[in-house]
Amino acid sequence: MALWLVGPAFLPDRLPTGADLFGALLRPDDGRVLLGLLVVVGVGAWLILAGSILIELAAVALRRPAPRIGLPGFGWGRSVAAALIATTIGAGASPAIAAPLAAVAIVRTEPVALPDASARHAEVQPAADTYTVKPRDTLWRIAEHELGDPLRWREIYELNAGRPQADGARLTEASMLRTGWRLQLPTRSTADVVTVGQGESLTRIAADRLGDPARATEIFNENRGRVQADGGRLTDPDLLQPGWRLDLPVPSAAPAPPPRPPQEPTSPAPTSSASPVAPRTDAAPEPGTSVDEPSSALPTALWFSPLVVAGIVGALGVRRRLQRRRRRPHHRIAVPPDEAGRLEWLATSAPAAVDSALLDAALRGLVLTDWSGVAPPDLTTVRLDPGRAVLTLADRAPMPPPFTEVDDGHVWQLEASADLPLGRDEAGGHCAPYPTLVSVARDDDRVLLIDLEQWGSTVVLGPAVRTTELLRHMAAELANSRGAQDVEVVMAGFGSELVPLNPERLRQAKDLGSALDTLRAAVAGATANVDRLPVDGVLDGRLRDVAADAWLPVLLLAAGPFSDNEQEQLRQVREQLAHAPRVAAAVVVTGTDVDAGDPWIHIDDLGRLTTQHLDDGPWKAEQMTADTGAGIAEILGSTDAPDIPARAAAEDAPWAPDMAEDGSLLPSAPPVVPLPRVAEEPPPVVTDPDALRRLEIVNHQDPDLDGDLNLWRSDSDPVVPMIGILGEPTVRTPGQLPSARPSWFTEVLIYLALHAGGITIPKATADLWPDGRSPSAATVRHAFYGARRWAGRGLHGDPAAPFVSDMQTDDRYRLHGHLLDWDLFRRLRKRAQARHAAGHPGAVQDYETALELLRGPVLSQLRPDGYAWLNNHDQRHDLQIPGFVVDTAHELVDIALAAGDTALARRAAEAARAVDIDAGFDQPLVDLMRVAHAEGNPAEMEQYATILLDAREFDVPEELPPDTFAVVNELLPAGPRRRSS
Repeated sequence: MALWLVGPAFLPDRLPTGADLFGALLRPDDGRVLLGLLVVVGVGAWLILAGSILIELAAVALRRPAPRIGLPGFGWGRSVAAALIATTIGAGASPAIAAPLAAVAIVRTEPVALPDASARHAEVQPAADTYTVKPRDTLWRIAEHELGDPLRWREIYELNAGRPQADGARLTEASMLRTGWRLQLPTRSTADVVTVGQGESLTRIAADRLGDPARATEIFNENRGRVQADGGRLTDPDLLQPGWRLDLPVPSAAPAPPPRPPQEPTSPAPTSSASPVAPRTDAAPEPGTSVDEPSSALPTALWFSPLVVAGIVGALGVRRRLQRRRRRPHHRIAVPPDEAGRLEWLATSAPAAVDSALLDAALRGLVLTDWSGVAPPDLTTVRLDPGRAVLTLADRAPMPPPFTEVDDGHVWQLEASADLPLGRDEAGGHCAPYPTLVSVARDDDRVLLIDLEQWGSTVVLGPAVRTTELLRHMAAELANSRGAQDVEVVMAGFGSELVPLNPERLRQAKDLGSALDTLRAAVAGATANVDRLPVDGVLDGRLRDVAADAWLPVLLLAAGPFSDNEQEQLRQVREQLAHAPRVAAAVVVTGTDVDAGDPWIHIDDLGRLTTQHLDDGPWKAEQMTADTGAGIAEILGSTDAPDIPARAAAEDAPWAPDMAEDGSLLPSAPPVVPLPRVAEEPPPVVTDPDALRRLEIVNHQDPDLDGDLNLWRSDSDPVVPMIGILGEPTVRTPGQLPSARPSWFTEVLIYLALHAGGITIPKATADLWPDGRSPSAATVRHAFYGARRWAGRGLHGDPAAPFVSDMQTDDRYRLHGHLLDWDLFRRLRKRAQARHAAGHPGAVQDYETALELLRGPVLSQLRPDGYAWLNNHDQRHDLQIPGFVVDTAHELVDIALAAGDTALARRAAEAARAVDIDAGFDQPLVDLMRVAHAEGNPAEMEQYATILLDAREFDVPEELPPDTFAVVNELLPAGPRRRSS
């Protein structure tokens, strides 16, 4: 209105010409030109806003997304109009604002979204989508973009109103959206909407999503005339635009496929001396699955206790060494699936918040004190604080150094810097005095532990889910705790998924009655042992190291509900434990009430833990869901699985046919075809026709091997990207070295090099940002843009062609034309085997050249918090390659010893040891024993035999695997002479 009344006075009477405008700018201005310009701008803004409002109102009336207008100014006009209309209709479309910094709130979080073990391979049901609020977002805009209908903003509001967000705030009628909030979107099947990709057609979409290309007509009829986000409409079934969202017709119900009949076992066919190679199992994924998309989302933090993490990591190291020892030549060790593998990465990369090894060694060191005539310290709780442990005793008692008194003999502390009477490595040879010490709660960086045996009978009160999760946590921690190596944990009413964590310690009772029978037997046995042996009690026997096997405790963890009969049995056992000293037994049960004087733990709805022994807090109860328990159990459970024959090489390269993934030649002979002989090929020594034909084929498949080796070994600037993983990750390229974060771009290039089939954006996001963050598309593109710049150009000799593809020229990110040291190693091994079989004199040189590529342990010194994708089941190169290298070195040792060249044999065996610094494999040490035997050096033979036994903590060779023992026994029939301890 103001523009209409005031504006005409500042505007010319007629449309100005160019000369008029030029003259107005040159003559002195009294302000009329500026005011006239402002009037024009104001009128234009008014027209844009009015038009945008009319467009938005029409969209509301038609319940369709508003078309986008590509003219200048309509972007802001449409945003303002949408906000005005949403505000008029309701208050739910408030724009997102940056959230202020807030204190961290203690909220209940689900540890990890792993499938239940019993349904691990079942079809995943679609879950409600979530959306992370971006700057300037409104519910209107989110509904329009994510649901295709802006009027569905009210559904988003009702679904999220009052729901706590990460910053502690909540969505209300009066609140503004805050950047970073996660909103739950109305449940919508992931199969009913499809986003059109580049080059897609209705026929392809119908075939991929509905299983029938003939249903393309149904998709067209479902979406005909519908306005898309860019303003376009589907009017021609042959004309689709990338980014359009199409509704899919409801699929017709189909009968479930009949169950597969069980396969009859077959007898193994006779095989030659060469090891069999398993068929490629990853060549054809199951229908309906995608090998590119991440299978699950993982949490940004590892929620379960750091003591559980410490136990898992320690047990995993021991079991992986056992896996390597049991592994047969030309085999790969079993690894967990991707979900459990990523959980393994979270556990192994989590910082050690507390030093449980220090506490364990200090407590075991108590056995060195003479406790005759002195009441031993009856431990009840331990609080692990940063830099120290605070121990509370049930009664006043003395404690030896390095413990220092805090409160009149009841409270003692242990500093992290204290000198221990027992080293951590030697402490395991002494009895653990408090084997049922387990964590129950945390408060920031503090951890609270209780001695369940001292408490006797403990009732956990609170919501059933939370109390059972605490019991599950106790079992998981004790399964691999350093101080609980002799505990038998019996679980009743829960816990079957945890047993693979450590079947020697964990057991699920078939019913509560049988579990109570086990507990009563333990109590009776401990009581009889106290009466029979010269000790004052169970704790006295442990601290004096008297008959350590007589005090092995049994812990019963029982989750309700319980029948009347079970409750009566529990009451009797609890009463027995409540009125007795330590009896090598304890029981923890969930419940709703507790008798006066009984130890208790209470957990409220928010997960806060209290107990009669606490005078500080708040403490957050430890918890573990069944899914998380199954996930961590699957990590360790896979270490018991048998090894698997090496598969065929997966690379689509000329040198890959007839090669296994470890570089060895496949045992089946290739077809006999006439091939041209490679130039300058020295004549072979033998004339085995089949071996000669195979060597010709291998040479024909890989004519560039020697040239690539020369490129790799050249000191000049590289002309192609050179990627190294046989040691610390290295990258040499013809491109420009990144000025910032070179270790990050090193990981990206190695990631591309080890994914020969290319990488999609969703998979790259899940693999390279494993902590649950959702990077923007620009961030993902920048990662590969930086890798592309560093890789440089010159593919196939074209100076303009990049070695890393982009999404404009490819549907995936790929690294082309590079050299990878692991590929060179395998190519050399393949040719070495073919040459050796044909008697070619260059076989030994190929083996030596392959081993010269080794620079240390495979993929060592990795970037902190990086390389999580190496825990994907198909990327466990750090676990599989060392075994393949050991096999290769062993082949050269055999060849060298047969030729009497002990120096060459020694170099080969030492090369294998360079990638196996923790002596996980037997073969390198056995080969060095053979070399020493060939050189007539029995002292060195005994030295390596001793190293072999000590690394496995064995006393006699008979404990070694059969193949290893056979060689050791042949070389040292009397066994190595062990120095007395």
